[in-house]
Amino acid sequence: MEKKDISFGRWFGSLVLFSVVVALGYFWVQNNNEEKKKIETPIIATTTPSVVVKKELPDAVAPSKIKTATFVKNAFPTGNKAPANLVVASATYPTNTPSAKKAEAYIKEFIEGFMKDYADRKDIVTSYGVSADGSVTFSHGKKLLSYLYAEERDDGGAHPNVFFSSETFDMNEKKYELADLFIPNSGYLNAISAAATIFFVKDPNTNFDPKDSLWGSGLDPKIENFKTFTVSGDVIVFQLQDYQIGPHSEGPQKFEISVNSPEIKSIIRPELF
Repeated sequence: MEKKDISFGRWFGSLVLFSVVVALGYFWVQNNNEEKKKIETPIIATTTPSVVVKKELPDAVAPSKIKTATFVKNAFPTGNKAPANLVVASATYPTNTPSAKKAEAYIKEFIEGFMKDYADRKDIVTSYGVSADGSVTFSHGKKLLSYLYAEERDDGGAHPNVFFSSETFDMNEKKYELADLFIPNSGYLNAISAAATIFFVKDPNTNFDPKDSLWGSGLDPKIENFKTFTVSGDVIVFQLQDYQIGPHSEGPQKFEISVNSPEIKSIIRPELF
């Protein structure tokens, strides 16, 4: 058999051709994979979806930053009446807090009502006349805000009479009663009454005795005893009325209980705090 020699040039040329074919095949495969990825990969939107921002309480509203206004009204502003006939009412309220218009409306209604009581009276005989002073105090937690209203009327008696009331809202101005802060049918009044009784029995500033025939029922588990409350941080503050658990001489009394206290922790609605 005759042997044929393959020249170096022909061998090298075959190698180059083979390399070109392999390279072209490689690039074709890569390109095909990229096109496949483009088809299989979903298109991601570059726009940010709209987010509903829930109202939050203004943590920056600290007592030192609350602005107040004063509302004053005189029944006889001309000065033509003697001081014995003077009727004056004044009140202060916060102006830069959520729902501040509610506080302003309450104060103006209080003053107008006081003036109406004395509009036609001719028997004001005290040396200083009669007067009324009101105030609104603002406090808040994480989800709720409160206003405590204090009305003081001096009708010429031995001392002025004081009355407290309150309102609690969320940022959407939904009003909350005390029962709304607790799980339904949880016996919250019994828990609050028991804690308050222990507190005031031990309080050296009061002489409270739950067995006293005159003052002893002031902390019974009844809504009228604890309906005046405010929220401050994670604490519920109960403002008691004048004469509720003792004489006027002992001054206004209040009771505070943390939502984390063992007495109410298991029955409070945690989503509100």
